[in-house]
Amino acid sequence: MRGAIMTDGPVRIVVVGGGFAVAYCVRQLERMLRSRDVQITLVNEHNYFVFTPLLIEAATSALEPRHVIIPLRGFLLLARLVMASARRIDFDQRVVTVQPQFGDAQELKFDHLVLALGSVTRTPNVPGVSEFAFGLKTLADASAIRDRAIGMLEMANLAVDHVHRQSWLTFAVVGAGYTGVEAAGEFNDFLSEATRKYPNISRSDIRVILIQKAGRILDSLDRRMSDEAAKVLRQNGIEIHLNESISEIRETSFTLTSGEQVACHTVIWSAGVGPPPLLADLDLPKDSHGYLDCEPDLRVKHHSDIWGVGDCASNTDVDGNRYPPTAQHALREGRAAAKNIAAVLGGRSTKPLVYHSKGTMAPLGGRQAIANVFNVHLTGFVAWFLWRTVYLAIMPGFGRKLRVAMDWTVNFVFRRDYSQRGTGDNSDVRQRTTKP
Repeated sequence: MRGAIMTDGPVRIVVVGGGFAVAYCVRQLERMLRSRDVQITLVNEHNYFVFTPLLIEAATSALEPRHVIIPLRGFLLLARLVMASARRIDFDQRVVTVQPQFGDAQELKFDHLVLALGSVTRTPNVPGVSEFAFGLKTLADASAIRDRAIGMLEMANLAVDHVHRQSWLTFAVVGAGYTGVEAAGEFNDFLSEATRKYPNISRSDIRVILIQKAGRILDSLDRRMSDEAAKVLRQNGIEIHLNESISEIRETSFTLTSGEQVACHTVIWSAGVGPPPLLADLDLPKDSHGYLDCEPDLRVKHHSDIWGVGDCASNTDVDGNRYPPTAQHALREGRAAAKNIAAVLGGRSTKPLVYHSKGTMAPLGGRQAIANVFNVHLTGFVAWFLWRTVYLAIMPGFGRKLRVAMDWTVNFVFRRDYSQRGTGDNSDVRQRTTKP
């Protein structure tokens, strides 16, 4: 195992990435190492991170989009923020080369490096995906798809018959994991509520299709929750196609692998994720899927000074099963990595991450959700209210919590806003994917 080379100056800890794992790793480091001679640097291509569990609510006007981002300069206490993209890492010299949006590349030396690079949407080689499918990973995606949905409503309102109205208002979601199920449910509710604003559109004009390659939706959950979620979605008018996928996407239609062609202008692709491209260029141990292969204490195997957390890393429980890429696990991985770094600096032994999930929840749209909390199954409004309560509790910062709570309160009383925000042409919302 490679050992860290310590300098006479401050210990240099560089954290690369964004999201829950990074934010809570840095915050924990700040708290634990406040009195030590330590320099903590966070490298992220944005000066914020997205609170991803609420991203779809921003895409459907349930939340103001800027309220689902956490400004890093307000979140950090002692750490230095470098807004740049990591381009290259030299592990022998312990240098991260970063590229700011403007100006020349810079080099950051480190004694400990935390990699939390997240994941990217991954697609098979399906014709038309890169040209016509839409992603839902970033704030730009959420805002642009919202404008797209409102544009489809405007076009449908001008159409002369049901066939043309339905072609504008057919939304297909590929992939029925957490993101896909929530997207189908929320857009179905968003479009249905819009019929009050558009006199020429009726509920029968709206068609939301959820396409899943596996035999059931939410297949990472137990069968009971999966079946209950499917039942609720179908009752709300959503079509679910199981053991099915898309073989081609065109500008105004797509074709299922079964051969059926569907008139449709909006396909959202959320079928699986993959490791970020930078990982492929790093000489680090990886698992069979390309994710960082880590020890139980979150160090990358064969490295004493490189740590992997979040979606980019394969961190496993005591049974060897990889922790799922969810917010609750990323948060705890970030904190655990920080505690172990502090232990190493203090000459103490590290501890493996042992975390048992407190439960699972999935919103289904229309103020409905499913939840399994401490083996108690909940469905409907109660589960949805619990889901919102949990994520409001872990939202960083009192001011951000208050803004989100106010948005939700206003949304209870008033109708949603159906004005576009002007996110540009369709090229702004094309799917950001990596080929397998």
